[in-house]
Amino acid sequence: MWDRLRNADRQALAWATIGLAIVFFLSLNALSNAVLTSTRLDLTQDRLFTLSDGTRDVLASLEEPIDLRFYYSERFDEIGPNIARHSDRVRELLDEYERLSNGMIRIEVFDPQPFSTEEDLAVSDGLQGLPFDQSGARAYFGVSGTNSTDDLDAIGYLAPERSPFLEYDLTRLISNLAQPEKPVVALLTDLPFQGTQFDNFKPWLIVDGMRQFFDVKFLDKDTTKLPEGTEVLVIAGVHTITDELLYDMDQFAVNGGRVLAFADPYAESMALLGPAAGQLPPPGVGQAAIEPLLNAWGVTVVRGDFVANLDDAVRVGFPNPETGQQVAVDYVAWLTLQGDRFANEDPVASQLQRIVVSSSGAFMPAEDAETQLEPLIFTTPTSDLMSAFEIAQQPNPISLLDRFEPQDTVYNLAARVTGKIKSAFPDGPPEKMIEAQEGAAAADVLRAAHKSAAETDASIILVGDVDMLANQNWAQVQEVAGEQGAIPTANNADFFINAIDNLRGSQGLVGLRGRGFSIRPFEVIEEMRADADNQFRSKEQELLTRITEMDETIERLQREEQTTGVILTAKQQEEIDNFRLEMLDLRKELRDVQRSLREDVESLERRVRVFNIWAVPLVIAVLAILLAVVRRIRRSRYHRAVLH
Repeated sequence: MWDRLRNADRQALAWATIGLAIVFFLSLNALSNAVLTSTRLDLTQDRLFTLSDGTRDVLASLEEPIDLRFYYSERFDEIGPNIARHSDRVRELLDEYERLSNGMIRIEVFDPQPFSTEEDLAVSDGLQGLPFDQSGARAYFGVSGTNSTDDLDAIGYLAPERSPFLEYDLTRLISNLAQPEKPVVALLTDLPFQGTQFDNFKPWLIVDGMRQFFDVKFLDKDTTKLPEGTEVLVIAGVHTITDELLYDMDQFAVNGGRVLAFADPYAESMALLGPAAGQLPPPGVGQAAIEPLLNAWGVTVVRGDFVANLDDAVRVGFPNPETGQQVAVDYVAWLTLQGDRFANEDPVASQLQRIVVSSSGAFMPAEDAETQLEPLIFTTPTSDLMSAFEIAQQPNPISLLDRFEPQDTVYNLAARVTGKIKSAFPDGPPEKMIEAQEGAAAADVLRAAHKSAAETDASIILVGDVDMLANQNWAQVQEVAGEQGAIPTANNADFFINAIDNLRGSQGLVGLRGRGFSIRPFEVIEEMRADADNQFRSKEQELLTRITEMDETIERLQREEQTTGVILTAKQQEEIDNFRLEMLDLRKELRDVQRSLREDVESLERRVRVFNIWAVPLVIAVLAILLAVVRRIRRSRYHRAVLH
């Protein structure tokens, strides 16, 4: 009787404990939701959900109030939980901005109903209404902002696909309103940055990115001087430069001007100009045009040579010329650079995670250079310099790989030039410029203004590939409400904008660009895939060579029979039949090799998938069993102690 009562009390106590635990859990959650609304625990490796120092610096530097209006149509909640969660994160992030800005950020929230004054305000603020149903009603999800001088900027649609880049987008909007006067960036290029007739003259996405921060001035081919007030000069894929403009660029740099120059051995993006461009410029022209400046800056390039690399090569599909079958091959001219390929100590490159380049050139210090070349982006030692003529017409990734010979050399694909540079015109302005002056006095003024060497350290960044700026190398283009948008797949644009910002001395957004872009490659799987591919390719080549030799032998014997009229002997016919049987065996072996290419990789992928699915439940089950066993042992010991 006493044991039954004690067991009943223990059971009641257990149920009471469970009930109290549930009440405590719900109370704790309610309290935390009410009190700890701005508290977050960010366990991601790159601190993706923690406001960056760049954002904090921008907010701390605000000198005038900025009003933000957040528009979110509650009807979006009907679509599903994903967009609702994204809207919650936007609102929470805006609240954090308001909290950290010391009153400089003021936020209003609107739910624009159809045909309401809030909808009229959203439209006037530049938001893109998305069609929601058959009635023609539109829904809104965006942010607009104004400053004390009524400058307006807006994010027309906060696409959930850009959720990892939300902080950057919002901080960029606030920064633009805080500094409405945009710095002047002069851009000289032969590439179709502003679009062509074949794409309805849609500018490259990189141009839209530049215009968000800078007043971009495109230079005409006949320009002789840089625009007034130029803060940064960008030279991107130029094949010809007049002596007058080259001299003005030279003096701009010598006098402390900031320069971002691309010296590409072969600008593949010139093909986007279409047939109107005629024959593409030969390799090396883009480097030759600015080579006088590079030499004066203490930098050399191997004209017309690109950097080939096996470790970072992009895998492409290419038809084997022997069989016509599509095979996977590493295209050593196209590189995807990740991990330790960037200078972590430099603010321009420290946040980069992936850069994609196409036939990039390399920069090396000149023997007598008085400047320093600081690497920003570089390759592994498994690299080689190869002639761009091999890829200029009909590139063959297979033959290119066969001729690839690693030189155990690390090449700089992007670098910073520091130190005091010299002029590319040591004897003064070009003679034609002096002769063009009106009178001797004007010529003397021109000569007197010439500087043969810089008095301060240079602010120059060099990049070996201009194709990295093309849309296909860094973004997926999407159309949203008739507007062209981008979901970044690489940090090419971040690096480009960061370089310009860093050169002009702005640091607020430099460290922020590239945040949210997270690359976590399966390195073991990638290494296994590369090893399997190399083994497959060598075995395949061996089999193909033997098959080709047998084909030639059979054709030779049959051709001799036709030309001489001599019927093949039984032994020769048997030899042909044996060759054909062996060819069938070789082709079967070839198919087996091709089929086994991914067996090891797929096996590992299955093991990883099984581990991810079952590991946690299995661990919990084992712990539960162990806990039950321990409790049973303790209870047994307790009962034995009571009985004794």
